[in-house]
Amino acid sequence: MALHKETAYVALPDRVLAVDTASGAVTTAATSEAEPLVKLTPNLENNLPAPFVTEAVSPLVLTTFFVHQPGAGTQAPRVFMEFTAIPTAKGAAPWRLPLELPQWAKESQSPVTATVVGASGKVAVLTLSTTRSMSSSGATTYAVDLDSHRVLWTKDLFRAASVTGGIVTGEERDKNDSDYSAAAGYDLATATEKWRAEDRTNLDVMPAGPHLILATAVDKSDFRIHYRQLLDPATGQVKRDLPDDLPGSDCAHDGTSTLVCAGHGPEFYIWAVDDTSAALRWQLPDKNAGRIAPQVTAVWHGLIYAKANDGPLTLDARTGADLPTRPGIAPYLVNEYTGLALSDDRALTAYPTNG
Repeated sequence: MALHKETAYVALPDRVLAVDTASGAVTTAATSEAEPLVKLTPNLENNLPAPFVTEAVSPLVLTTFFVHQPGAGTQAPRVFMEFTAIPTAKGAAPWRLPLELPQWAKESQSPVTATVVGASGKVAVLTLSTTRSMSSSGATTYAVDLDSHRVLWTKDLFRAASVTGGIVTGEERDKNDSDYSAAAGYDLATATEKWRAEDRTNLDVMPAGPHLILATAVDKSDFRIHYRQLLDPATGQVKRDLPDDLPGSDCAHDGTSTLVCAGHGPEFYIWAVDDTSAALRWQLPDKNAGRIAPQVTAVWHGLIYAKANDGPLTLDARTGADLPTRPGIAPYLVNEYTGLALSDDRALTAYPTNG
């Protein structure tokens, strides 16, 4: 689910739903044009990635459908993707761009998913990858021009993770089924390689705000050496090596100057760094101060929304201090119009926000 102003967009295998968070009214924003490969049934859990909202060219909701075109005459049956751009303006029609599936995806024994990872300027990036693991040995990345509605480039063996400015960053392998991969950055418009880090194993590259990416890996020569690093997406330079007492890789930018990351093991963890220098600002738990870490649900406009044993609370993203006014809910999605929260029985409720 993605949130844009007062509308929540929900991706399904054959359509995107638009939910008016003020009234609860549900409409269909777009459907697949060709026959969908999968339709959601009551017994099928919806695990699709959320649509991606961009305002680069005009406000668009971006998603991808897997579809089937039956054979006709001498034309063989065809399976492909429909990259779909849905204008948020009322009355505006969506446009679609058919994308061919690479051979590895057609032959994959594992489920395949398509994720729109980001957009900058007029270019959007999506990655097709296997869902059993995040390995880029089964991955192809596409760059789409949102203005001319055409594919700028495709790159096999590359799983994009983030678009920051004019750079696409992610994980790259030299060949299929390789045990090694490397974090890498490419020019958004041309796919020219800007940098490539050392080969490592068990690599995962994740977005970490507008100025950083997070890379976790194991040394390919010594499996006892683990890496958790914040990198500059433009150059690949290591901005910070993260120590073992900063676990967690679910990171979100607060909309101002702080990157907030959370994780859990025996207990919950939260830590925050400056979004450009990667200097540590604070971390929880803090045993010296007698503070535990709550469960983070959302980060937005300098606030951290979270759940503690005694109910919802907010923290100052820059300092980690508890804020005196409790929000009443711990939203999972929030913007200047609305906050979306889940009740204990998994019911979705929308609440107005104050800006």
